[in-house]
Amino acid sequence: MKDPIKSLSKYLKVSVLKVEKEIADNIKDEEKLITSTSGHLINADGKKLRPLLTLLISRMLEYKGNAHIILAVCIEFIHNATLLHDDVIDTGKVRRGKISANEIWGNKISVLVGDYLLSKAFKLMVRNKSIKLLEILSQTSIILARGQIQDVGNSQNLNLSEKKYLSIINAKTAELFRISCFLPTVITNQNKSVQKAFNNFGYNFGMAFQLSDDILDYFGESKKMGKTIGKDFFEGKITYPIIHCYKNLDNNSKKLLIKLFLKTKRTKKDLSQVLKLMDKTDTYKKSLVFLSKYTNQARKDIIKFEGNKDTVYLKKLVDHLIIRDK
Repeated sequence: MKDPIKSLSKYLKVSVLKVEKEIADNIKDEEKLITSTSGHLINADGKKLRPLLTLLISRMLEYKGNAHIILAVCIEFIHNATLLHDDVIDTGKVRRGKISANEIWGNKISVLVGDYLLSKAFKLMVRNKSIKLLEILSQTSIILARGQIQDVGNSQNLNLSEKKYLSIINAKTAELFRISCFLPTVITNQNKSVQKAFNNFGYNFGMAFQLSDDILDYFGESKKMGKTIGKDFFEGKITYPIIHCYKNLDNNSKKLLIKLFLKTKRTKKDLSQVLKLMDKTDTYKKSLVFLSKYTNQARKDIIKFEGNKDTVYLKKLVDHLIIRDK
C-alpha cells in the first residue's frame, strides 16, 4: 500500500521545502556540535508527521500567511527535543534507523542539544508575536515533560491501570498531535465548532498513533520499523498490550509475567515467553479493537469537512495507523 505520509509530503512539497529551509537555518550554530547533533536526528529518515498535519490543516482552512511554517518548525523542534531526551532516559541505541545521538555524542550532549531545540522553538514563537500561540506551546511543553516523568515513574509497574496509561500517552504523545491540528484553527480565527473538531481529531489521532506504536512494539517487523522489536519490554515499560495481557491471565501466569518484568535485565527468551502469554489472552486482536475506538472517533471528528478535497489525506493517515510500519 502506498505510504500516505510520503504522498502528503509530496502534495505539500512547496510548504515542506520552506519548513526544511527554516529548520536548516535554525540548527546552524557557531557551536558545530549543536549543528551536527541536532541535524543527525532531524535530517534522519523521520516523516515529520506533526508538521505535515499543521501544514495540511492550514491549507484546508485557506491560511495565506507564513505563521504556519514557523509553527511547523517549532512543533518539529519540540518533538525532536523529546526524542533526544527519551533516548537518554531509555538508553536507546537506534532512532529512525540510525545510531541514536546519545550513542554517538553521549548523554550530556544529547540532553543539552534537546534543551537547545526547545529554546529555539520558543525563540521562533516570539517572532510570531502571538501571546496566545506562545501560551499554548508553553503549556504543551509542560504536559510533555509531565508525560515523560509519569512514563519513567511507572516503569515495571504491572498494576498500572488502563486509565492511568491512557493519561500518560495523552501527555507524552497525543498532546503534540493535538496542538499540531489545533494551532492552524487559531491562526485562521476559526469558530469554536471548527476548533473543537480539529482539536478532537488531533487528540484521537495522537492516542491512536501511540497505541499503534505500542502494539507494533510486540507484533511489528523490526526491519520495517527501523527499531528493535520488544524495546518497551526490555526497558520495562508498561503499555496497553501488557496491561491487557496481565488483566486476562490466570494467577500462575500473572506471577510469571511479574517475574519476567521484575528482572534486572530481560532477554529475547523472556520476550518470547511474554508473546506466548499474549497469544493465550488474544492480546493482539483485542489491542487492535481497542485502537479502533480512537481511529473510528478520529474519522467522525472530520466528517463535517468531507466537502474539502484535502480531507482525504487525513482519512488515509488514520487508516495507516492500523497497518503502519513505523
